[in-house]
Amino acid sequence: MLETTPFAASLQEAVGGRMLVHPLECRPFAIAGSPPKLVVSPASIEEAALAAKLVALENESLVVRGAGTKSWRPPAPGDVFAVMDMTRCDGVVAHEPGDLTVTVKAGTKLAHLQSVLSRHGQFFPCDAPFAAQATIGGTLAAGAGGALRLRFGSARDNTLGLRVALSDGTLAYSGSKVVKSVAGYDAYKLFIGSLGTLGVIGEATLKVAPLPAADGLLAAHFRSPRDAAACALDIARSNLFVWAMSMHAAVAAARVGGLPDGKSAKTWLLLVRCGGSPATVRRQIDGAARLCKGRGALDMFEAPPHAVVKLCSRIAELAGGAAYPAGEFIVMKFSALPAHVAELADAALRVWPSAEISAHPALGIAYVHVPLERSSFRSEQLSALWSDLHRRECSVAVLAAPPAISRDLRVPFSEAVPIELQRRMKHALDPRGAFDPGRGAAGL
Repeated sequence: MLETTPFAASLQEAVGGRMLVHPLECRPFAIAGSPPKLVVSPASIEEAALAAKLVALENESLVVRGAGTKSWRPPAPGDVFAVMDMTRCDGVVAHEPGDLTVTVKAGTKLAHLQSVLSRHGQFFPCDAPFAAQATIGGTLAAGAGGALRLRFGSARDNTLGLRVALSDGTLAYSGSKVVKSVAGYDAYKLFIGSLGTLGVIGEATLKVAPLPAADGLLAAHFRSPRDAAACALDIARSNLFVWAMSMHAAVAAARVGGLPDGKSAKTWLLLVRCGGSPATVRRQIDGAARLCKGRGALDMFEAPPHAVVKLCSRIAELAGGAAYPAGEFIVMKFSALPAHVAELADAALRVWPSAEISAHPALGIAYVHVPLERSSFRSEQLSALWSDLHRRECSVAVLAAPPAISRDLRVPFSEAVPIELQRRMKHALDPRGAFDPGRGAAGL
């Protein structure tokens, strides 16, 4: 337990007394199995900035936490001094339905934001996994997203501005609160995908979209990932402008109730989501069905319109989400050119035959989930696979792994990654190295 010191007293005062130091109270905030010595829960970005400054001045480390859904990413930390729990810093600050923008505090749950926006016929176009638990700040810090990126772009594309706190206590705002702006640099985009290693995201201004008048979902089974991926690319190149596409190995698709079973355990399911006016959705579904038939689809199924949104929320969890607990699976995200996604899936299955794979073929992304009970995962397997694939401009990120594996896991990096530039950026924004040291890119 942390002793009462002037530092502890100042820190507790900075966050209005919202600080935990008892080991049993701190344990639920563990990072990859390592409980912190203290937990602070600021209610505002100002409190977060002051708390970060106090911890940095003590030359201690600080891990920023939302709902904790990304706490299992490797490498596992050693001793964790402090965790900053951002869930108290929540709420919608401003919503301008006519401008299609919303400003929200970082601790606000993604599900709550979607509920608020839906009352105005709008939504934030980000189908990130862990949607029921994930916070806005955590979603942005992880650069999380799903298949909707095909139509609406990434979380970075739909973020207009951020208010952040740095380790010296500085509060900074970058970006704009309107959709069309040419003011300043997009410096805030550095924090999106930084996993909390540069600073604390306290507030975000986001671009929202109108809810569609109609939804549609087409499912088609194919004999192989190559056939499913080739059909997805046909649809992406067409003038259908569908909302999203994903493909899933049969064992992964079976986790979602309401989807059709394949004729064999080796089939692959391609899902095509459509949105817009009823006439637009009908045109997209019919057009996608023709292209699926042309690529040799074994069968096709159209989901009932009233079930589409719920089905898609479950499907989103097949991409590194709640369907795969970190204690039971190694979760990896591979990125490649869209033309190489099927090859990537085949290569991963040769190394880990029991892996469950879901992919966004038109985006060049594949999620590989390796069950620990049914496979013997070794770090060398990942390195060997990456060595075989990186010549095709493939990259890999391990999203979750048990601590026993995580501590020895070395994720390979491409020579194209600008490590020196990232090192300088880290030093400029976090000169004391207070934010999650050693767990950024290349151990920064």
